[in-house]
Amino acid sequence: MKINTMSEDKRKNIELKIQELLNELTLAQKLSLSDVGQFGYQLAFIRHMPEGNLAVVTLEESIISIDEEGEVDRKPNIKLRD
Repeated sequence: MKINTMSEDKRKNIELKIQELLNELTLAQKLSLSDVGQFGYQLAFIRHMPEGNLAVVTLEESIISIDEEGEVDRKPNIKLRD
């Protein structure tokens, strides 16, 4: 029973962190994320840039970015840490 509670707690923490990230996105970014999400892309992180927040989205080895205007860059110059 305790193991289930820990799993539920972890799941709730992950859901809370995802919601916090989504709250940082503009409506245009959320719409573009929804579009690419249909192909399996998932929000990896948000990079805070001088020109605004940049959503970094991944699918396996593929990386795309979505700027505050909702524009999708399918070949961004972004390096991921190992």
